[in-house]
Amino acid sequence: MFSRSSYADWAIGIGVGDRHDDRHYDDHHFYRWHDHPHYGYRMHFLPDGYFTIWAGGERYFYYDGLYYIREGDEYVIVQPPIGVYVSAIPPDFQPVSINGRIYYTDGGVYYLLTEHHGYKVVEPPVVYAQPAQVVVAQPAPPVTTVTVVQPAPEPVIAQDAFPINVPNNAGGYTAVLIKKSGNGYVGPQGEFYAEFPKVSQLKAMYTK
Repeated sequence: MFSRSSYADWAIGIGVGDRHDDRHYDDHHFYRWHDHPHYGYRMHFLPDGYFTIWAGGERYFYYDGLYYIREGDEYVIVQPPIGVYVSAIPPDFQPVSINGRIYYTDGGVYYLLTEHHGYKVVEPPVVYAQPAQVVVAQPAPPVTTVTVVQPAPEPVIAQDAFPINVPNNAGGYTAVLIKKSGNGYVGPQGEFYAEFPKVSQLKAMYTK
């Protein structure tokens, strides 16, 4: 059996998968990521199609999202080595946006998709809490009540009434209202004038 190889960003290595005589063919299935991996789980042989990865001087075996190291005649599932690249990850890993970056995560394992090397195992990102928005309630502006005093309406003088200011003996004027009545005019005291009265007539009548 010939395996493919992958590499880490901080240690590059090439490995070839071996066929071991102690393989247990009575195992019914290979352990997969979908089985919810338990780190420390041991297997007697690796599934076909695994990758050999060298990271930090350590040899790892990768298949379907799981990383193994060899201990004696067994293979042990271990946590993904930080910084390693793989070309494919299981569909369980779903994209999630954290701090503006897209991570692929499942079960506490995080990958970043790179442009040239596939998926990179990274440390779990620190989620930065968004500062709470503080809403400062502005006090309502005081309500100013303005009372508009309407000026008293000017007295309405009928078109047939004529106010006359008659000079009086006190140096002022006495207002006399003359009204049209029939063919003549009537004064405030009811006197009748055949024609519009003169000021001298009104002075004699209202400024004694």
